[in-house]
Amino acid sequence: MSLTATADMGYHFTVWSGDVPSGHETDNPLVVTMDSNKMLTANFAINTYTLTYTAGAHGSISGTSPQTVNYGDSGSAVTAVPDTNYRFAKWSDGSTTNPRTDVDVTANISVTASFAIITQAATYWTFY
Repeated sequence: MSLTATADMGYHFTVWSGDVPSGHETDNPLVVTMDSNKMLTANFAINTYTLTYTAGAHGSISGTSPQTVNYGDSGSAVTAVPDTNYRFAKWSDGSTTNPRTDVDVTANISVTASFAIITQAATYWTFY
């Protein structure tokens, strides 16, 4: 007989426990010879994802990076901090939210903050 453990969304199969043939605890599907009553349990674990935040030139990151987050959970806030005479421009995925908290995480995220120099318009006056 062949048994297949199917995880719910956001989880993954880890191991069989109970009357498992030795050396086959992680087989999926699991082939079992039904020569007597057997008790088998499929075990699952929640998926975890890594959130990685880095700073490009002329700035830094305040907050935890990298972060490990369970499926569907939220990370903790990180802030892109510009150096003097620079401003935060955007994250590499296009987000302009700062500070940033990724919510309902379902995949690894890796983004870099970019910064732009602060420019000021110069006005010239001509006197005659």
